[in-house]
Amino acid sequence: MKLPTWWKRCFPALLSAAGMFVLAGCVSAPHTGRTQLMFYNESDDIASGEEAWQQVRAQEKVSSNAVYTAALNRVGQNIAAAANKPAYEWEFVVFDSDEANAFALPGGKVAVYSSLFQLFDNDAELATVVGHEVAHALARHGMERSSQSTMQACGGVLVELLLGQDWAPAYQTTSTLLAMLPYSRTQELEADYLGLILMAQSGYDPQAAITFWDKFRKLSQVGVVGEFLSTHPDGDNRLEKLKKALPEAQAEYRRSKQLGTGQRYTRQK
Repeated sequence: MKLPTWWKRCFPALLSAAGMFVLAGCVSAPHTGRTQLMFYNESDDIASGEEAWQQVRAQEKVSSNAVYTAALNRVGQNIAAAANKPAYEWEFVVFDSDEANAFALPGGKVAVYSSLFQLFDNDAELATVVGHEVAHALARHGMERSSQSTMQACGGVLVELLLGQDWAPAYQTTSTLLAMLPYSRTQELEADYLGLILMAQSGYDPQAAITFWDKFRKLSQVGVVGEFLSTHPDGDNRLEKLKKALPEAQAEYRRSKQLGTGQRYTRQK
């Protein structure tokens, strides 16, 4: 394929500009130090998260279960204190749903679906999930994904300019499989690790995280929690990495107020 003369002249400049664009957008993830691509500042996180949160609250049904709500606020505020992010207006809400899931939005909005509470035996197991979700917000994973999507889109434009529109679908598939999905798995494992540290600093026994994710692993084998695990790493890999991080988390726990597993739960309808 013969490239047009204008492209040969412009390509080095475009490549240099792209390199400077990427370097200017690099930051370090908290605690892990992992280099992140980030084109947004924290005020963007807060504004974006608040807008999305209002949409979610308009669509979802807030749970009237006072026990679940009290537990989530109790555990959530403890973990938010350990996160030490005063710029974020942390909010923790239980939504009624048959789906066993949880999520966090940029800027500190965290939701846990009511069905997930049927799997918790105590505060520490709830703290495992809340810590994981708070870690997503703290590490700015949502805005990192937005930045990566921007880069993917820019790459798509370059591919179309260089090779033509016929190559766009192949680029989209390849970049997703080789870049976007691996980064998503990296973020999930990072949230596991940072969440483990946060729950320990909050005073919850980090051993409960091993117990909880092992329980999830077993339930996933019989299809009980497939929807939740479809967006989170599962199986032996998750447990192996958590066990490696456990000594560090236990050291943090010994320096904390040591709440143990916290309050125990009774299964509710």
